[in-house]
Amino acid sequence: MSTETSDIALSLTAPRKARANRGAGRVTAAEPPALRDLPLFSVLDEALLARLTLEAKVETYSDGAVIFRQGDPVAAVVVVLRGFAKILRIAANGDETLIGVRSNGETVGEPPMHANESYHVSAEAVGSTTVVKFPAARFTRLMRESPALFVAMVQDGKDKIAALVTEIESLKAQNADQRLANFILSLCPPGVEQCRFRLPYDKRLIAQQLGVKQETLSRAFAKLRDHGVRTETREVLIESVSRLVGQCGQLGRSARLPSESRRRENAA
Repeated sequence: MSTETSDIALSLTAPRKARANRGAGRVTAAEPPALRDLPLFSVLDEALLARLTLEAKVETYSDGAVIFRQGDPVAAVVVVLRGFAKILRIAANGDETLIGVRSNGETVGEPPMHANESYHVSAEAVGSTTVVKFPAARFTRLMRESPALFVAMVQDGKDKIAALVTEIESLKAQNADQRLANFILSLCPPGVEQCRFRLPYDKRLIAQQLGVKQETLSRAFAKLRDHGVRTETREVLIESVSRLVGQCGQLGRSARLPSESRRRENAA
């Protein structure tokens, strides 16, 4: 496990066309996005962005490397530029609970409102992950000075709460097959009927994220074959997105027993 650190690059706030690969006609995939491209910073003016990035650092972590630990003093506000970070809650006995997985443009850890605050969770890299770290004290001070940054952080918090509500609803109202189908659908590019993609991380982490055992996840993947979802290791082919959407409500639901049918008929 390793970490590479550098001063924040000016290209992080440069216009998109300056970072484009002109030969290929698109932005180079290996290059982190500009801060201006991220929703959290899109409404900030150049002067505020310059102040915000004055002492920021870009760090690249290898798979499994610790970004920060639960209980450590909050030293930085962390934003994922490229890759994934898993958020963990560590119990007193050492057991880990996956709280979520953060990806491009999402914050990992909150700015402290008071001195001597500690991180309530731990964060670890999933695969090669690049983040930008803003010194916590500077970030909090600029939040107090800038209504735009304050509103952006409030919206970021609201988005996280909404995502948690959706996840809780999924855990309480959907079976494993439906959770997996919806997870797969969330990875499909918009507006396509057939697509092929690679799972963003391994199936063990997907199982944790969906709140199921690995064996249950394997059975759910097997059931999806009947609905046009083909998998090979981490490669996924969706034969018909609309078909999968239409089947989501019925996935994993067993047929009613004859006795159940008779009871329903009698009740009618």
